[in-house]
Amino acid sequence: MALITFIAFAGFLLAGVPIAFSMASAAVLGIYFASPLPLTLVLQRLFVSVDSFSLMAIPLFMLAGELMTAGGISIRLVRFAQAAVGHLRGGLGQVSILTSVIFAGVSGSAAADTAAVGSITLPAMSRENYPRGLAATLQAMAGSLGPIIPPSLTMIIFASLTGVSVSKLFIAGIVPGLLIAVGLMALTWHYGRVYDLRVDRKATWREFMIAGRGAFWALIMPFFIVGGIIGGIVTATEAGAIAVAYALFVGAFVYRELSFSMFVEVLVRSAALTAMAMLVIAGASVLNWIVAYEQIPATIVGFLTGITESPSLILCLLVVFLMLLGMFVETISATILVAPILMPVAAQYGIDPTHFALVMVMTLVYAGVTPPVGGILFITMAIARTSLGSLFRFLPAYLGVMLFVLLLVVFVPDVALFLTTFF
Repeated sequence: MALITFIAFAGFLLAGVPIAFSMASAAVLGIYFASPLPLTLVLQRLFVSVDSFSLMAIPLFMLAGELMTAGGISIRLVRFAQAAVGHLRGGLGQVSILTSVIFAGVSGSAAADTAAVGSITLPAMSRENYPRGLAATLQAMAGSLGPIIPPSLTMIIFASLTGVSVSKLFIAGIVPGLLIAVGLMALTWHYGRVYDLRVDRKATWREFMIAGRGAFWALIMPFFIVGGIIGGIVTATEAGAIAVAYALFVGAFVYRELSFSMFVEVLVRSAALTAMAMLVIAGASVLNWIVAYEQIPATIVGFLTGITESPSLILCLLVVFLMLLGMFVETISATILVAPILMPVAAQYGIDPTHFALVMVMTLVYAGVTPPVGGILFITMAIARTSLGSLFRFLPAYLGVMLFVLLLVVFVPDVALFLTTFF
């Protein structure tokens, strides 16, 4: 049954069928042709998989991200970042990275982070004669911090599928996410020198305070959301509801930029994004059930045991596998597809579940900004109006930063896990 299912799945993907329908249809064919199981099982799994309180966080955080953009929160974050780091070499690039870090503390989505911040900073970089490939690359890498710095939709999905503590996973993502951000800023500073990119004059203390006051409501938002989850005060789903209410209140009544017509448009966009995500989760659930039924995780463990019994080497092999998978399958889809399969493998080797979960998320995010799929790259390319070829000059160096931090987390787990001991 599994063989027919995976052959059909590969065939559907090559034919260009959307991944959600590819997974569900492949499962139907596998059950129909090679199993006595009833096809009603497919319908049952489709509904059961999305009937989850924790998954309600997905539409809520998506809606919160859209409300931040429509309500004027994003532009105020950019102004604050410009006052803070705009005077550094590669000033607008530094602004883009810092804004993305703050935005990641609310949205939880790489696509939302990239689109919201990039739509403001990329045109500005173009006007200042930044190489378009550099601008698009650094914004794609900055936007990819969304699933690593908490809250993270990918982490929420991983936790709902495997039972890993979402609060511990959030805490583990803080230090690696900030290390990547620092590395990106250092590299952008280097390119700022190479291309002699114009920088803003250093903001006076008064100008910095004015920018901070204007962005105050936006800056404290991540502390309510992430702090509430880490402190055990609210669940991820409840934090998502708070984020929506907060973004709606600030956009409509504090900044007064969110009109009723804009709110309706935001609801429509968020509903479409949520529907796509839930379709992928539902389709993958059927495929994952077949994987568990056929005892494929046990088979993988047996195969890997024949190669090595070293947890570090196994983790490296899994990173290579996940990287290859993530180059062709979108991050959330890949997480849903393989998290339930690989988690038992990691447990068999005594790898800390939070450590493995973070390594998996970081690897798939890393692979998600590489061609041929590279959805985040295509978002920035469209905004910056440039081609994929122009990015290749800068992409290896920026990917190198993320790879360095990923390997640091793989071989020195305490880089990510030491904070979890305090909560």
